[in-house]
Amino acid sequence: MKFSLKKFISVRSGCVLLFGLMLLSIGLLRPESLKNFMPLATTASAQSPATIQLEQLQTGPLTNPVLVTNAHDGSNRLFIIEQPGRLRVMQPGATNSTVFLDLTAKIAYGGERGLLGLTFHPKYTSNRRFFVNYTRASDGATVIAEYKVSPTDPNLAETPEKILLTIAQPFSNHNGGMVEFGPDGFLYIGMGDGGSANDPGNRAQNIEELLGKMLRLNVDQPNGTVLYSSPVTNPYFGATPGRDEIYALGVRNPWRWSFDRNTGQLYIGDVGQNVREWVHLVAPGVNYGWPTWEGTRCNTEKPGGAPACTALGQVPPLIEYDHTLGRCSITGGYVYRGGHASLPVGAYVYGDYCTGEIFMRSGGATTMLLDTPYAISSFGEDEYGELYVVNLGGAVYRITSPGAPRSAATVSAAGYKLNTAASGISTAFGTGLATGIASWTTGAQPTNLGGTTVKVRDAQGSERPAPLFYVSPTQVNYLIPDQTAPGTAIVTITSGDATTSNGAAIVRPVAPALFTLDASGAGMPAAVLVRVLADGTQHYEPLGAQLDLGAANEQVFLILFGTGIRGRSALSAVTATIGGENADVSYAGAQQNFIGLDQVNVRIPRTLIGRGNANLVLTADGQATTNAISVNIK
Repeated sequence: MKFSLKKFISVRSGCVLLFGLMLLSIGLLRPESLKNFMPLATTASAQSPATIQLEQLQTGPLTNPVLVTNAHDGSNRLFIIEQPGRLRVMQPGATNSTVFLDLTAKIAYGGERGLLGLTFHPKYTSNRRFFVNYTRASDGATVIAEYKVSPTDPNLAETPEKILLTIAQPFSNHNGGMVEFGPDGFLYIGMGDGGSANDPGNRAQNIEELLGKMLRLNVDQPNGTVLYSSPVTNPYFGATPGRDEIYALGVRNPWRWSFDRNTGQLYIGDVGQNVREWVHLVAPGVNYGWPTWEGTRCNTEKPGGAPACTALGQVPPLIEYDHTLGRCSITGGYVYRGGHASLPVGAYVYGDYCTGEIFMRSGGATTMLLDTPYAISSFGEDEYGELYVVNLGGAVYRITSPGAPRSAATVSAAGYKLNTAASGISTAFGTGLATGIASWTTGAQPTNLGGTTVKVRDAQGSERPAPLFYVSPTQVNYLIPDQTAPGTAIVTITSGDATTSNGAAIVRPVAPALFTLDASGAGMPAAVLVRVLADGTQHYEPLGAQLDLGAANEQVFLILFGTGIRGRSALSAVTATIGGENADVSYAGAQQNFIGLDQVNVRIPRTLIGRGNANLVLTADGQATTNAISVNIK
């Protein structure tokens, strides 16, 4: 039976409730509530946006940091890998990190060995899974292992380990180390050629070996006792000769690589031998030539058994440079998709480990952005798409630009998290966003309030005006426009005095969040309780501190309000649990009386009588709500 809000409450009462929810989204979402989610604001100047500065994050030293990344969970925390084996977590706005997981006892550390890679499952918020790449203490083999975060402490990992894959290493160098999930949901692994010089075993060209390859695994589908399977679209899958795990071959040491978060294109920085460094755009089944080719140079020191240069076609790199001026080892980077205009959108940023130079490839031209004194071991990306530089000497830096417009941070208006969705209510925080305070009250929803406008340019480059609910100098509530493509959207807010602020909205296909009755984004839901009596009479009640499920012949429903829930593949794709027990969902979709608001009707199981406090978890198309909701059942 489908219950809708209109069946439960009068139009007048509905307006009162929805007005209260609007006040919740306007009045309770204060900038100070979100201070830990706010990126550093910058003031405008006449300098070029390609003029960059490095802002150090952690005041205390780190021990050989080799990676900084994020969990894609809406928290905008940063996770830092220390090569000896510690994985650290840094809260937004913090100046120091804490230990998330300590693997030092398992690690062979030194030179190019250690804890080298980290990535979080695309459904990390619901399944708690993340994966690491390290060299094993006993023999130096590469290990790809799975861990889980604690169900009660998001800043601490559990210690049990599941080993997915072990790859023997004949030498101590060229271990690769990067692991990352692609836009297809599969786990990609970059493997070096096994070490020494010039790939003496010709392993990068041997399709029966995993060394010198880009690998791709399905970690959600075990194959018997093996904790992963190989996607059937891998080029050597099944009866085709070659290892099923191989995605591409002929790489030397793909130390750092990344996916363009908007296009899905894979960029790998491949460390050369003695003469060249290069970046390739990677596609499945392509042979990138090592050890026959060192970039575009025919490698005359290639081992026996390697194809001749005349026999193996060259795949031209996107970027290549030689070892002049002290350059010696490329550190692959990221395509910039941030919203704060620190760099040109779509520019690829990379560096050289030996010289500390940071380069940018944009519009077909390569320029040097900054010459640093650092040993650049990695770059990194936060959830907003802003970029970071890792100095092996003990620090992580955020790339900023003194020429960028003022910055603004966008979050889901319900969940206090970064992830939003098309047609979802969002809130931006910053300074100078409006010259006064204005609210939409009646008539068509405006795209201009008090002179303030918001434009959202999605990941495919389409820009649309955003309908507005409320504007103030420090806060703007708006609707992510319908048809906004998933990915990093660039949000441009222009106030009545022509002041411009930029930000990023992380638009997901599914980003469910529920409104709450306080300003924390968590706790008691902003909901209506509906009691259906034995004769079918329906009574609505305000949600009290404790829920009384009444007589045995009564049914009690929670009518929940949120954003990012509509447009699911089917009603059955929206599920709810209360206290770990399944609860029936009778309706999930748009709330008909309020633009941008979503509604879910959930029947409370009577088996929960006497439970007391119980967590309510809503899931849409496999994605759980990003904020924690609780109810107290009498």
